[in-house]
Amino acid sequence: MKKLLNLSHAKHASTCYVNGLYDILRWKGGDYEYFLLPIVGGMAGFSYLKFKLAKPPFMVYWGNSPKYLLKELGEVIGYEQEVVEGRSWKAVSQRIRQSIDKSEPVVAGALDMYYLKYYPHLHNKVHVPIHYVLIVGYDDDNGRYSLHDCSYDGIQEISYEDLMKSLDVAVPGISKKNTIRIFRFPRKLPSELEVAEKGLKHKAVRMLDPPVSMIGIPAMRKLAKDIVHWKNSECFDHMVAYAGMTPPLIPENLRECNGLRFDQARLLRTLGERYNKREWTKASELFNDSGELIIELCKSAVKHDREKCGELMTEIADIEEKAYLIIEEV
Repeated sequence: MKKLLNLSHAKHASTCYVNGLYDILRWKGGDYEYFLLPIVGGMAGFSYLKFKLAKPPFMVYWGNSPKYLLKELGEVIGYEQEVVEGRSWKAVSQRIRQSIDKSEPVVAGALDMYYLKYYPHLHNKVHVPIHYVLIVGYDDDNGRYSLHDCSYDGIQEISYEDLMKSLDVAVPGISKKNTIRIFRFPRKLPSELEVAEKGLKHKAVRMLDPPVSMIGIPAMRKLAKDIVHWKNSECFDHMVAYAGMTPPLIPENLRECNGLRFDQARLLRTLGERYNKREWTKASELFNDSGELIIELCKSAVKHDREKCGELMTEIADIEEKAYLIIEEV
């Protein structure tokens, strides 16, 4: 047996955590500026985690975990998600087939890119267990799944065995092994403006007055004080890598390490002009400044210049606090 769902696909590299959802929403009639989804879901955010026994013991993330991003997007857009995780491969593979047979595409991940043959620079070379794909079909005759991947146009194929191996990975705080998601949507999806107004305000509140001190502006100020005492080089590497687009790898060009602030700035400028929201346009300028400072922070982190890192982190917190106060007022 075999089945293939006919969805159009938008290629947007390094946005795997939301790329499949975007394809499904467009299939369902949703028309949203692409980066609206990851931004209101919590990317271009901030969290600072400390665990004495972890490696590294201090971890900085410049965005939301996909696990929570997809949950928060559901609250904004109004969809429900069925999450199947931690079960046997037999059970998960059966659920994938059932979903495709009901014309429900499946988001799979986190998975390890080590087993993806269509990434030749990673296949059988580097373990990168943070990727997500959208499964849109299966073919028993050839033993392959058809899927959409954010880095490629068109349909990619992966063998049943390789998908099984790639999903057999657990990423603490992000994903259990064999995790898939199936989404169900309201009959009428909210407009782009409705998603932007609700989502951006929600994000601003979360950054300014977070439910826990490990995220948002308070966490930035905490890091600014702590980083001058850091001694573990892996902590600096982690902060730099996760400001880029290919963590846990550090890109050669540190201009990529801007914590998605340039994307957030472009989104706010685009929507501000489209809907005559001057506050969003003003906030976009501040996030552009913040992105430049994050690049400088990463350059200082590579050199382990602790004092400079602390100064820059304080400046980043001040600028982003001002930007989110502007957004909160809209």
